[in-house]
This record gives sequence, C-alpha cells and structure tokens, in this order.
Amino acid sequence: MWIGTTSEGVFNLKIDGHQVTHPIEKGNITSIYQDNSGELWIGSWEKGLFRIKTDGTIENLRNDPKNPHSISSDFVRACCEDNLGNIWIGTFNGLNRYNKTTGLFQNHTSNDMQNEGLTHSSIWCIVKDNQGTLWLGTYFGGVNYFNPEYEIYTRYKASRNEKEGLSSPVVGRTIEDKNGNLWIGTEGGGLNFYNRRTREFKWYLAGKGYNSISHSNVKALYYDPAKEIIWIGTHLGGLNKLDIRTGAFTHYLMEEGNPETLPSNIVRDIAPYHDQLIVATQNGVCLFDPQSGKCRQLFKDTKEGRKITMVADVEVDNNGTLWIAATGEGIFSYRFDTNKLTNYRHDVAQPHSLSNNNVNNIMQDNKGNLWFSTSGSGLDLYRPASNDFENFDKDKNGLVSDCIYDTQESPVSGKLILITNQGFSIFDQKTEKFQNYSAENGFPLTAVNENALCVTRDGEVFLGGTQGMLSFNELELNFTPKPYKIILSRLIVNGSEVKVSDETGILTQSLCHTQEITLDANQTMFSIEFATSNYVAANKDEIIYKLEGFSDDWNSTRGQPIITYTNLNAGTYNLLIKPKGKEESLCPQVHLTIHVLPPYYKTPLAYLIYLIVTAILLWYLVRTYKSRIKLRESLKYEQKHIQDVEALNQSKLRFFTNISHEFRTPLTLIVSQVETLMQLQNFTPTIYNKILSIYQNSIQLRELITELLDFRKQEQGHMKVKVSPHNIVHFLYENYLIFMEYASSKQISFNFEKDSESLEVWYDQKQMQKVINNLLSNAIKHTQAEDTITLSITTEGNEAVIRVTDTGSGIDAKEIDKIFDRFYQTEQMDSLATGVGTGIGLALTKGIIELHHGTIKVESELGKGSSFIIRLHLGNAHFSQEEISKKTEAVQQIEQAQTSEIDASLKAELEENAPIKRMPDVKMVIVEDNASIREMLENIFRPFYQVLTAADGEEGLELVQKEMPNIVVSDVVMPKMSGTELCKQVKNDFNTCHIPVVLLTARTAVEQNIEGLRIGADDYITKPFNTNLLISRCNNLVNSRILLQEKFSKQPQAYAQMLATNPIDKEILDRAISIIEKNLDNTEFNVNIFAREMAMARTNLFTKLKAITGQTPNDFILTIRLKKGALMLRNNPELNITEISDKIGFSSSRYFSKCFKDVYHVSPLAYRKGEDADTGSKDEEDEEG
Repeated sequence: MWIGTTSEGVFNLKIDGHQVTHPIEKGNITSIYQDNSGELWIGSWEKGLFRIKTDGTIENLRNDPKNPHSISSDFVRACCEDNLGNIWIGTFNGLNRYNKTTGLFQNHTSNDMQNEGLTHSSIWCIVKDNQGTLWLGTYFGGVNYFNPEYEIYTRYKASRNEKEGLSSPVVGRTIEDKNGNLWIGTEGGGLNFYNRRTREFKWYLAGKGYNSISHSNVKALYYDPAKEIIWIGTHLGGLNKLDIRTGAFTHYLMEEGNPETLPSNIVRDIAPYHDQLIVATQNGVCLFDPQSGKCRQLFKDTKEGRKITMVADVEVDNNGTLWIAATGEGIFSYRFDTNKLTNYRHDVAQPHSLSNNNVNNIMQDNKGNLWFSTSGSGLDLYRPASNDFENFDKDKNGLVSDCIYDTQESPVSGKLILITNQGFSIFDQKTEKFQNYSAENGFPLTAVNENALCVTRDGEVFLGGTQGMLSFNELELNFTPKPYKIILSRLIVNGSEVKVSDETGILTQSLCHTQEITLDANQTMFSIEFATSNYVAANKDEIIYKLEGFSDDWNSTRGQPIITYTNLNAGTYNLLIKPKGKEESLCPQVHLTIHVLPPYYKTPLAYLIYLIVTAILLWYLVRTYKSRIKLRESLKYEQKHIQDVEALNQSKLRFFTNISHEFRTPLTLIVSQVETLMQLQNFTPTIYNKILSIYQNSIQLRELITELLDFRKQEQGHMKVKVSPHNIVHFLYENYLIFMEYASSKQISFNFEKDSESLEVWYDQKQMQKVINNLLSNAIKHTQAEDTITLSITTEGNEAVIRVTDTGSGIDAKEIDKIFDRFYQTEQMDSLATGVGTGIGLALTKGIIELHHGTIKVESELGKGSSFIIRLHLGNAHFSQEEISKKTEAVQQIEQAQTSEIDASLKAELEENAPIKRMPDVKMVIVEDNASIREMLENIFRPFYQVLTAADGEEGLELVQKEMPNIVVSDVVMPKMSGTELCKQVKNDFNTCHIPVVLLTARTAVEQNIEGLRIGADDYITKPFNTNLLISRCNNLVNSRILLQEKFSKQPQAYAQMLATNPIDKEILDRAISIIEKNLDNTEFNVNIFAREMAMARTNLFTKLKAITGQTPNDFILTIRLKKGALMLRNNPELNITEISDKIGFSSSRYFSKCFKDVYHVSPLAYRKGEDADTGSKDEEDEEG
C-alpha cells in the first residue's frame, strides 16, 4: 500500500509483512496512479512528478525552463494512461503527454490550439472512460475531453512567426517536390514552403520588390523536378517562375494587343506538354514556351473552340490527349496530331452522358482511367470503349456530397481520395462505395478549399481549408469501433415533460431504468428523448428505431435525439432503438414496452355492456319480429279468409252468371216458340191467356237474368254509363204511371211530388231505369195495404234529389249500414210473406248511382217506414269524356239492338209491315252448336231462304267457302272455332269477304258487341231475340245489297264504291275501275284483257264481280263506260256525242246511244239537256259535230 502525505512524502506499507518504508521523504503528494505495466506515477505540489518503476527505482521528473521537452510545471495534480500507452499528466501549467519510450514531454496549454485546445491550462483531474476518452477537469475552464486514439489529424495554423506556421489561414493548391517537401499556395499569403523533416515554414510573399511573387493569391502550381523550377499561376498576377536554386522570380503577364502573351492574368491550372506548358486561364487555353516566354492561344479559330473560355482544369492523358474542363460547357478533348476537338456535354435523354456541364477537376489514375469531379453530380468515369461515362453519386453510392472539388489516387491503397464541400471521402473502385469523413464523424475542418488536396508519395494526405491545413495518414483512418450505450433520458406526453412520481403516475423511477410505461387513452401524443454515451465523433453511428405492433420497418432518427408518436390505437407496443450496422455487443439495443389503454368506451367493461345491450336489443328485435310475424300471419290469414270469402262470392257470381248464360239459350227457344204461337191467333181465349202468361213470365225471367248479369258487370268494373241530358221529372212521372196500377192493386196509396215541371239532369236512362224499378218494387214489396209510398223530385243547391218514401215495415238501425252490401237481407225481409229477394238489387242500385258520381242513403225507423234519398249533380262537368254519350254509329247500333222490350216490339212491328217474300236463289248458312236453336232457326228461315246448317265454326267456314251463300247467321260461343273467329276468317278471305255475317250471342256487354262489329260483323243480335226482328234484320242485309246493285247499274250518278262493305271489296273495285278507265278508249278491251290486268282467272273474276256488283265482267265494263259517258255529257258540253263515244271505247255513236238508253231509259242528248234517267225521251237524233 502506497500512502501519500501532505508534507512527508510517500510511505509504502507492506501489509503481509507489516513493514513500512519511506521511499519519498519530502513533498505534498497530490495523486498516486499505477499504469498497466505496474509503474507508479506520483504527483506532488512542488516536487514535480515521481516515477517508481517496477524494479523499485525512483525517477523524479522536474520542470527545466531550458528544455522544451521537460514537464511544464512541478505542480502535478493528476496522471492517467491512455490506450496507446502514453502517460498524460495534468499540471498547474498545462497538460503533458509523456512518451515512456523517448522520455520526452509534449506540453498543451490553452493558448496552443486556440478554440480547439484547452479551455484553461490548470488541470485538476483526469479520468478515462470505457471508450478511452480522457476527461479533464480544469480550474476555470470546466470539463474538457478528447480521445488520443482518434487524434490522427495534425493541424497547421497560420502564425506570425514564419518558421512556425502558415502565412495565411486560407490554403489552396499544394504540391510535393522531389525531396518530399511541400509547396503550398495560399489565398492572400503568397507561396509557402514546408520542410516536412524540420517542420519549418518559409514564406514567399508578394510586394517585396521585383524578386517576389507577383500576387499573393496563388491558384495553380506545377513543379519541374528536372530544372528545379516552380511554375506559379496567380489570380490577377499572371504566370510566375521560381527558380528554387537561385530563389529568382520571373513574371509573365498579359499584354493588351499582344497575342504572344497570356490571354488572361488569372491562371487556373498548369500542365506540362513535352517541353512546353499548357496554361489554363480565365480566357481560354494557351501553349506556353518556357524558353522564349511566348504563348500561343489554342482553339480560337473554331466555333466550337471559342466556347472554351473559363477553364477550371486541364489534364494530358497517357495517350497525349488534352482534356479541358470548361466551366458550363462540359469537357473538351483535343488531339494535337489531328487537331480534333470533341465536346462532351450533359444530355438528359442519354443516361450515360456527362452527368454535369460544370467539372472542377480531371484526374488519371495509374490504370489510365480518367475521373471527372463535377460540381453537383458526383464523380464520372470515362469509358473509352463506349465513349460514354459512368456516374457515382450520393444516391447510388453513398457519397456525402455531389459537389467534388478535387480527386487524387492514394499510393498506399490505390483508392481515390476526394475533397467535397462537406469534408473528404475515400472511394473504393471495387465495391463502388464511398467512406465519408465530415464534421459529424470527427473531421476537424468546417470547410475544405477547392484544389486543396495533396497526397504525398509516402501516403500522407494534406487538406487545406479556410482555417489552415491538416494532415493525416490514410492507414490511421481505420478506427477500432468503440462501445457505448443508448440511454432513454426524457419522456414528454401531450407536450409536457413527465417527471418521476408526478401527477400522471407514468414514471415511478427514472426513464432509463423503466422497462415499461402505461399511457391513458387521452395521452395521444408522446415523445421519447434519448442520449448516447459515445463522445467520439468518429465512432458516431446512425440511430434507428421501430415500434413493434405499429410497424415492422426500421426508421432513422435523422440525427435528432427524439422519437415521437401520435394517436396510437389501444394496445401494447415495443419500442426498439439501436445504432445502424453496429454489433449488439458494442451497443445493445434499448427496449421499452408501451401500453396504450383504450378509451372508456373501448374497455372490456364497455364491451361487456355493449354485448349485454346488443343481446337485449337482439332479444327485443327477435321478440318484436316474432310478434310482427304473428301479426302479419294473422293479417294474412284474415286477408286470406276475406279473399276466400270473396273468391267464394265470385265463384257464386260466376256460377250464377254462367247459369244465366245457359238460361238464355232455352229461354230464347221458349220466347221464340211462344211468339210464333201467339202469331197464329187461332186459339180460344182461355188457351191464349195461358200462352200470354207463359210469355210474360218468360220476359220476367229474362229481366231477372239481365239484372244478375248487370250486377256481375258492376262487380267486375265492366259496367259503364253513357250519360245524356234528360227531363228527369217526365222520366220519374212515366215510372210513376207504370207502377201506379200495381200499387193500387195492393191497396197502397202511391203519390208523386215535384216542385217544377222540367229539370234537366245528365244520366244514363237505361241504367237509371233499373234504379227506379228496384226502389219502387222494393217499396211496394215491403209496404202493407193502406200504407203510403211517395216518389218525389226536388232541387237542393246544385243537386237533384229523388226520394222514395214509404210507411212500411222500416229497417232496424243496426242494419241500415249493411243493406247496400251484396246478398245482404234483413231479418224483416226474410220474414215477409211476400217472398225473399236475391239481395243484389240495392247493391246494384248503389253501384249505378256511384257511376253517376251521385250518392244514395236510407233513413229508416223500424215499424215506421223508410226513405231512400238519391242525390245527383246538375250539369255534366263531373263526368269524363268517356262517360258522355257520343252516339257513334257502332254504339247506336248496339243500343238499338239492346233497347227495352217495348222499343224492340215497336221496331219489329214496323219491320213486320214490310212484305216478306221468298227470295229465289238466295242461300243462308246457319252456324249454331245448340241443336235445338239450330233447328228452330232453320224452321224460321226456311220459308225465305235456301237454308244450310253447320254445328261449329270450322264446319261453317268450309260450308261458306263451298256454297258461297248470300248471308251467314252464326252463334258466338261455339267449340272448335268461335263465331267471332269465323266472322274474321270470312271477312279476311278474298272470295268471301262480301258475304254479310250476323252474330247471335247471350253476351250483352257493349264492349263485346263492338268487338264483333270491329272484326267485320254486319249485325249483332242478343239472345233471347224477337223472331220477326231477326228475320227483318237478315232480309234487310240481303235486300239492301240487291237494291244497291240495282241503283249502281241504273243510275248514272251512282259510284261503284257504294257496293264495297269491307276494305278488300273496296280495293278490288278501285283496281277494276282503274283498269277499265285506263283502257276506256280501247275498243279492243275485253274480259280476257280485264282478267289479265286484274291478275285473276276469268271464273274468279266473274264470281267476285257478280257477288259484289250483281253484274258480269262485260256488264261491269259497259256500266263503267256508260257512267263515264254520262259524266262527260254533263261536264263537257264542248264534246258532241260522237266524240264522247270515241273517248269511252264505243265503236259508233249509234251503239253508244242505244246502250245508254237501254240502261238509263233516256237518250244521251236528253240526259245532256237535263232530263234524269228513267224519265223517257223520244229524241233519238244524233248530234253531229
């Protein structure tokens, strides 16, 4: 044990032997330090430094003012050994490095290195960390630190003493002479010579007479080793020659108007070429002859060469080619033997062109490769084989900066050393990667000057900048990586720093000792600051991080010691921080677990509540859905029940309707046979009355069937009204008179009341008749003897009010709303002795009134009677156009066929007055599937026609086509082919379309009747029919065609188109008349030509014309010619009879006159004078032209 005292020196205590020695007897001991070799270094207050070697010898090292390599002060406070084995001693007067091998001290004080040196010379303590960095505690300068292993740079500063430093801090071009010494060009300090062996400087300054440098700003240097001459290019001072042996300067300046002098006094570069020099200036390139001192300017005689003005650098390669870097113009190559000048420029379209038109330096390595340092695009390599360039830059190869000032080849490694605006880089051509050295990793110069690079033959690199010059050995750049740690230093949440145990509760201990933190949901933004224990700039690495659970990618901190995240989702994350490319043994990665809590609405409790609420909601929805399903099914069942009831009612109605249709057929037979019997008039009164009773009951049955069919039509919406204006007072009074006798027979008082004689109301008379019949018959039916019925008509405002009031049994109040329902019958009605009704009368009545846009209601009291009130609007504004009667021909024909029985009887009576005779050679085809009706019709028509019968439509069509009858009578509803289809086939057939067709049917709807008429039926008669009416209708159709044919043939003014009853016949007649008129003056025109023109066989033409016109083709041709002649007689007085006969195809006027008079019973001349046909004339003279 070594013990230092304050005054008695040092004692040594051997613990094992309990011996105490006193090797140093005097002195105030300040520190005791043992190095790696076991030697002791003991510092004292004023006795200097004691060194106790391992053999026990003691050496006292004291300050010697005469010896600069002795310790700087006898006041020694601290000692420490670095990793290189040097002993560092902190004294009162600076820091000393002791080399144990040489025994020499090197002293460092605060004035030595200025800003980069010690902050104070008095050193109190020295500590070495695990990276080998020495930490110095000074008396007034705080803490200083440095790492001796990384202090590879030797600094050369400007000095006031010539031998001790540079003449200017701004260092430019530097070259080495054959002795290994440096010639340094400065900007502002002229030329400096540095003896590397003696480490002394010599200055060559401007302004010291003629034998001095011409300008202090040196831009270019070239050393001629054979002649020991330095060629110096200056800024504004032209070219200087320094003879090293004699120290004599020679100046070569530009002279205005003298082409043999320099083109500019600004010289940028100098390169040798044979015995001459190539001088690059601010105004082009010239060839300088050192012997004569004359210049020859190059390239000014060509357009391409005149682009070479400001030249940054020139280089002559091994092949003798001159390469010129022209600022802004790219690179020029020049062959002196061929005088060929080639320009290489940057081309955006060519990826392997020169990367930049601004080139700072051209260098050829020992392999002959040419390298071009560009200003902004990195380094270019010229490839002679393809005559293009390959680029190496920041993006592809990791260069620190694309702005390169100078490039030189290392004689030690063969790599390229480059200086940039951010330090220097070493380029490995094999890996094509750059190793960068800048202020960030310990490079001491803040700025490197252009062209300030010099690599000596022994491998030492000199770099110049604005703060002097430094040198280093390339091999010393291979530093050993030092270990360090990454330490989490600060946590910032939502912009506020988190302290240990503060109100946030995030940190319970320092962040660097915390393994995990927990953040609330509202702590959405947090930042983590970190620091490293690395204080060696050259050992600095890029720090990267990633947050597992958020991203699997590593991110760079980009030099910022802070990591920030915002708006992380709830969850657990792991933050990892480490240096990029560093082994974990040198710097272990930092791990921090971060828990981000979810907001209250995303907590497990919240999700449990959501689950419960969702379950309740689902339960409620399912329950509601089930209840709605039940309700819907219930409604569906009720609707189905209603539909079933409705379907049942409809089936009943269809049944009754179909039965009614079936009833009409036998009823037709009954009525027809009874009518036939009644016409015989040879019965006794008793038998006739019975027959009349049968007829009346048949008519009543027919009315009941018609009422049921009308109700069915109303139910299906097929009932329509066609209103027209009528005097409703007269209408009601007529009904009153009809029912008055019936009411009297039942001893019922029947009254009619009115407030005016005339009241015009728009209504359908036929339908309104049903309403009044129903109401009056119901009133009489339910009114007892000696009671009263009143029918009245009044006006109230814009309405006509009809009242049917009785004092009969009345209706119960609870049944009043139901009496208009179909098939509904009150209990009182059921119990009446008068019989039970159908239950459809009042429903039909209400439907008819509603079709008239009116209303009907009942006021009744049980036992006191009832009053039915009908209200109809005056005028026709409330009816649509379809509801107002237009009285079209088709509808009139149908209405005429469906008028009341009284109208039918009257019409039959009128038609019976016409004489009915048997028509010779007239055929009738009857088509009816019911054998009884077919037989009845055959018996009816046999006295008048030759009757042919068929049982269905197909048989009837064959019979029509075979027999060509004069008329066809057919039922509508038949098997195989209906009557309407049969009518359609007949009317669409060319050979049969002229035959009249009469359809018989039990269907009474106007729309159905119109349908039959539209397809060509000539008449439509409903069952049961009046026998005389049917015979008269058929006779009229046959006779009318015969009358038309006679009129056509005997009246000159009658046209053939009147004979056409359908489009086909009209087309045939039009075509025939057109052909005849075209050949009107052709006397040779005959039936053969006529048939050929008509494209018909003669027999077909004969048959068709005979059927339509009643004439043969020859007669038809003659008739058309005579009608044309009659027209010309009246309308063309300028033509005489002969001319007219010629124009209409007669061979002579006499023959024309004969034919005219035979047909029209008047001569042509008399007809021209105004006499009509058939009046007769005896003037048969011919009129001569």
